[in-house]
Amino acid sequence: MTWKKILGQNRVKNLLQKAIMESKIPHAYCFWGQEGIGKDALAIEFAKVVNCRSPIRTEAGIEACENCHSCKSSNSLQHRNIHLIFPMPAGKSGDTKKDTVLEKLTEDQVEEYYEQIKLKSENPYHKISMSNANQIRIASIRELKKKLVLTSSGEGRVCVIVFRADEMTTEAANAFLKTLEEPHENVTIIITTSRQDVILPTILSRCQQVRCEPLNNADISQALQDRNNVAKQDASLISAFAQGSYTRAVEFLGEALQEMRENAIEFLRAMLKKKVYRIEVASHIEQLTKKHDRRETELLLSMLLLWMRDVSNFSKTGKKDNLINIDKYEILQKFTSGYPAKDYIKASEMLEKSINQLRKNVAPQLVLMRTVLDLRRLFLFS
Repeated sequence: MTWKKILGQNRVKNLLQKAIMESKIPHAYCFWGQEGIGKDALAIEFAKVVNCRSPIRTEAGIEACENCHSCKSSNSLQHRNIHLIFPMPAGKSGDTKKDTVLEKLTEDQVEEYYEQIKLKSENPYHKISMSNANQIRIASIRELKKKLVLTSSGEGRVCVIVFRADEMTTEAANAFLKTLEEPHENVTIIITTSRQDVILPTILSRCQQVRCEPLNNADISQALQDRNNVAKQDASLISAFAQGSYTRAVEFLGEALQEMRENAIEFLRAMLKKKVYRIEVASHIEQLTKKHDRRETELLLSMLLLWMRDVSNFSKTGKKDNLINIDKYEILQKFTSGYPAKDYIKASEMLEKSINQLRKNVAPQLVLMRTVLDLRRLFLFS
């Protein structure tokens, strides 16, 4: 991986390269921002560059050479100077404190651990996830402290990367704070999080905080085409739902988005019938909610939201430019002419409100019925 393979984040890339080139690297960073935007990828690439034996310096910045032994070790996440911390299983009971975190795991768990490391090395956007592991435990921090004490002033720079630092237990966070309070020479600690507000303020105050921006749709769409062999039209549709997250976009690859969009359009048609609409609308709602899958309901509402935004855009400009549902242009055109001079922005706000209610655990049936009534009132009686 190189800086160029990290989607977007140009401001952060430049900041990190400048720090390396000017030898002004802080002892701790906090990379924060929503999930799936490349925080981990930035941390891993930073660690690789500062340990590269023959870095390539240009006016634009500094790159790892990709050829030296250090770069190859970094690429496999097996470099002696790169330490990764993430949620791990509790491990076997009855072991002494002398055992390492890995030594406390079962053979199956160890195998899973190395598989997750492999997946992360192949794809830095992969979210490391081990079975029965949802916390960073104090054992991991204790082991880190021992490693830092034993760290020799060898070649390169020791980089500790704490993925999902917000998942530290209270004990682990307090122990980690002590580590930050006693910085070691030639060591940089990087924590990444999508929930900055959960982390102890005292930890954040000891880190240089770097906000990572959501990715733009164009970057996500292009990555889906290049890395995941997704057709251009499908990539455009998926990127619109990804909300700035490449990881979320990849998760959508297993969804039948085109079919779901057709269902969303049919649902909209049913709810806006002037007469005899109740039975058909009730059938749609029953089909949507019988699986008790809030995510599918949210997707449908999100598709309706994108539809309304397209209709609003087209009604103002009369142009196809920037339409997400461009392959449904004729239907969009008919919809706009069928409901002229309607408040499409208000309709979008209604749908946004419905999505937020769903996220607040309001019953999907109630959310959908309220959405139907609100949109009918707006389109048919105003």
